[in-house]
Amino acid sequence: MRQRGSSVLEILVATAISVTAFLAIVSFFLATLRFGRDMDAQAALQRQGSAIAEELGRRLRQMGGGSPGIEDPANPPDLPACLPLPTTDMVLVIPNPSDGSNTCVYRSTDSPPQIVRCTRPQVYASADPCTPVANMLDGSLVALSAACAPGSTCTPWSLSPVTPCTAAGGTCDAFSVCSVANQSCATVPGASITFTLNDGTNRPETFGVTLVTGGSRH
Repeated sequence: MRQRGSSVLEILVATAISVTAFLAIVSFFLATLRFGRDMDAQAALQRQGSAIAEELGRRLRQMGGGSPGIEDPANPPDLPACLPLPTTDMVLVIPNPSDGSNTCVYRSTDSPPQIVRCTRPQVYASADPCTPVANMLDGSLVALSAACAPGSTCTPWSLSPVTPCTAAGGTCDAFSVCSVANQSCATVPGASITFTLNDGTNRPETFGVTLVTGGSRH
């Protein structure tokens, strides 16, 4: 009986050890999968942010000497080039010299907010749709939004004009860097853009690009 009892006890102990080891392996495997997914999501977020900045720079270079504009929905111009649009944030206006139309880039009021691009003809009615519409966050391997993390403080979308350096009272050095912050040494005004992308899992990433005629500065 003692031998049989010992055998049963040994089996129970061995089973408990095996179950514990199995659970540890499963937990490690799941943690590895989660870490891999988080890393993939972060990489996708960074790729998408860089792609948006590159596209904006490319569109500016195609302007052929023109300059981007900024429109404020809270104070629209008398003759807007893009407004009205479904946004409460500043709108980036990039002229298309080939046909006189304007590319409009803005942060939408969707939930969650997206970064949207559309095209307005040179002449349009306020009720006309801005088409074609393209979500610049599409194509990412993970769902992204142009938003801060809940409870955090960041800049989800910001536009500001970049005026010529000399007009701001600054000077340009040998590397074409202005002595006044956020001012350009280009002869044509440009725009500084800051936007934040969030994948809902990792820490949101903020991207910035300064658009000036002849190139872009990230």
